[in-house]
Amino acid sequence: MKTSKKIIAKAIGLGAIAGMRATVAPTVLSYFLNKHPSKALAKSGLGFLQSPITGVITKVLTAGEFLGDQIPNGPNRIVFPQVAARVASGALAGAGLFRSNRAGIAKGLVLGGASALAVTFGSYYLRKYVDKKLHAKDGVVGGFEDLLSLVGGWIVMRK
Repeated sequence: MKTSKKIIAKAIGLGAIAGMRATVAPTVLSYFLNKHPSKALAKSGLGFLQSPITGVITKVLTAGEFLGDQIPNGPNRIVFPQVAARVASGALAGAGLFRSNRAGIAKGLVLGGASALAVTFGSYYLRKYVDKKLHAKDGVVGGFEDLLSLVGGWIVMRK
């Protein structure tokens, strides 16, 4: 089945959001799938993404990630466990999005994961650059990034 450019762009966008904040992509996707359930997704192993319980769990995880990002000596996002979590999150979001639109999950998995990988490193170095150039407190830049990931995720899914 041919996948629309809109779905491809959304998978890439959700992957990018996961690269900035690992939990936000599944949270945003779950929120929208709760509002607009997919019969195709319900019949798959990814059906849990549109469960109300998943919506609650992902929101709690996102709040925890936002709080954890404020810890001064927290791990950098470019260490292996952090990269792996972000890539997995982007891949999951891409696969869920594709399946919910009656498309094969492999392409969504790859697009979401690859986008998350690229943005993980890009956003890390951009944040370091902004911290240095603006002499901003890391927590302020992190808070802005939190907001950007939420708003960005909302925009990706609204289109």
